[in-house]
Amino acid sequence: MNMSLNLKEILREEMQKKTVLINPSVLNESYLPEYLLFRDEEITQITKHLGRFLSGLHPGHLLIHGPPGTGKTHVIKLVAKNYNEFTRENGINSKMIYINCKDKTYYQTVVALLHELDVNFPNRGFGVAEAVDTLTKHLKMENERYIFVFDEIDKLKKTYKDKEDPMNALIYRMSRLDELLDKDAPLLIMISNMSNIVEKIEHATMAKFTPKPIYFREYNTDELYQILLDRADHALDPSSFSKESIRYLAELIQKNERDLRWGFRVLVEAALMAKEKITKELIEEAVKIVDNDILIQVVKSLSNHQLVVLWSISFLEASSILPVTGELYQVYKLICGELGWRPRSMRHVMHYITPKMENIGLITSREKGMGRGRGKTLVFHIEENPHKILKIVEEILSERTHGKFKPNEIPELLQISFQRRR
Repeated sequence: MNMSLNLKEILREEMQKKTVLINPSVLNESYLPEYLLFRDEEITQITKHLGRFLSGLHPGHLLIHGPPGTGKTHVIKLVAKNYNEFTRENGINSKMIYINCKDKTYYQTVVALLHELDVNFPNRGFGVAEAVDTLTKHLKMENERYIFVFDEIDKLKKTYKDKEDPMNALIYRMSRLDELLDKDAPLLIMISNMSNIVEKIEHATMAKFTPKPIYFREYNTDELYQILLDRADHALDPSSFSKESIRYLAELIQKNERDLRWGFRVLVEAALMAKEKITKELIEEAVKIVDNDILIQVVKSLSNHQLVVLWSISFLEASSILPVTGELYQVYKLICGELGWRPRSMRHVMHYITPKMENIGLITSREKGMGRGRGKTLVFHIEENPHKILKIVEEILSERTHGKFKPNEIPELLQISFQRRR
């Protein structure tokens, strides 16, 4: 460490620095406003459905889906807050419980639900069957009628032990609770960022689940502008921004196919850089900072095998080689061999690893015919600059493998690259 640096002084300066951010928490992703613009219809629809449940009916389960950043989580949290306040105020034995499934296994999700129900159940050491059995026994003894909300169900983590898709397993088991109880089962609300989630749910699961779907459409530019302006009014010094700069940010969200969460982060970065006014130029600078930061965070969230697959696609594109299924798997296996890892099967790579990276927007794929009678293959494409991805992945994998990841020293890779470039 450079001992000439006075870290405490740096902390003090940053803490005391004048900023146009008056109430920064309003621009946090976790901030829950009292009122959500342009979601009256969805809020009313969900609340009426839950009102029927309170009347003693079981109106069926809900499936809420739509693109990221369209207010699904905020809406359900707002509804849950009011629902639980209403039942407490009126002495009604009913409660709405929210669980975020992102990066949890099926087992961890059920355990998280048990903990929310104040059931003492270990985080590890047991299987899903024991967790579900404990849940069933608890619900049989309870007089309370529950609503279980499972958010980001498409982000459930699959482990090598899982013999079935965790999302389908969760929906199916929760839907079957009515067969195990001698009374009404909890009402389920499943939330997903995937617009085509219905296609991803297996037929047998959907036949039992039979939900009422509620779709959250994307905001248009004017709606994005109004929401950003409302947040800016509450978060920033009133003299620090103009309506024109906020509208410019709304237009960038649409143009770059981003969402409101991205817009809030850009606004925070622009505000931190602004001395007096947030200008279009500052917003453009903030976009570069946020995009780079988000990309690194997304890549860091990947597992080791996902990183190797991502690196392999980037390597092929950077080497002017079409990243088709066979070529990709060849490079992936080569890297795993060098690192001493057992490679996943080609089926696992193509059915589980690459789809996850598509879902988070890192890659795209398309089918390509291989010629008459030779079937089809998948062609992959990196959405970012492949050289940039290579550098990010190499730094992350080098750190995780304590310097063992040195692709530039693998002769076979150098040979592949050289042959294709001649």
